Amino acid sequence: MSDLAQLSPAELVVRVREVYGLTWGELAAAMNRSERMMRKVARGETSGEAYRAALTELHETGAVSKAPSRRRNAAGKLVPVRAKAGARKRTRVPRDTRRGASLTRHSTRVTHLPDGNRIVQIQLPKTVGSPERGAGLHAARMAIVNVARGSSRQDKRVHLRATVDVGGGRTRTFDVGSKGGYLAADVVADVRDRMGGDMGSWIASQMGDRYAQDAVRQGQLVGLNLTTFNAVRSKEERQALDEAGVRRWNRRGGRSRWG
Repeated sequence: MSDLAQLSPAELVVRVREVYGLTWGELAAAMNRSERMMRKVARGETSGEAYRAALTELHETGAVSKAPSRRRNAAGKLVPVRAKAGARKRTRVPRDTRRGASLTRHSTRVTHLPDGNRIVQIQLPKTVGSPERGAGLHAARMAIVNVARGSSRQDKRVHLRATVDVGGGRTRTFDVGSKGGYLAADVVADVRDRMGGDMGSWIASQMGDRYAQDAVRQGQLVGLNLTTFNAVRSKEERQALDEAGVRRWNRRGGRSRWG
């Protein structure tokens, strides 16, 4: 019997959060459940056995391939759950599991890594200007924002790769910027200050390949892969360089504000 099999669901929640440095929101998103429910499992207010397999998979692989099944009544119908605060109705009927990939919807898959790092894979629909496409790009931006927020002790860097549709059912993948990536906090500030929050425009501005840059601007961006990792330089050293005004972070499109 493995060590994990001997743990209660409550203990599994604690172990998973410790190993991957997950917030309650990140844990809830990985499990496709509410923060309230995951806190109840952690406190032992519910047995949590329905979540054991998914929690074990999350601990072993950093991701959940299939969300736990929802409870059903004797008639086989989904049992309503509590609605969000402020909703017109007190309960709502949940979806049973995550749907598969769609050509008209964006999808996000997060694989959690030790020390609070992660791999975020986002698929984008090809419909230019669609709300789902905008939501996918916003998800990419917020993934980097969350990484930056969690770097209070250790600076985090993020490497991005963009996949563009080249026609004929074919795609090509390009690095966004250098292979060394960017400091997460720098990306957050640059998208906000230079691009007015437009993640798509920022990605296009950082593409070294002119064909890829044009493809992103024309709406052919269909996928993003973000990988975060710990910065080699200590946070104290980086802050000292910032205070001296001598750090550069090699973004494309001009000198950095630290140049």
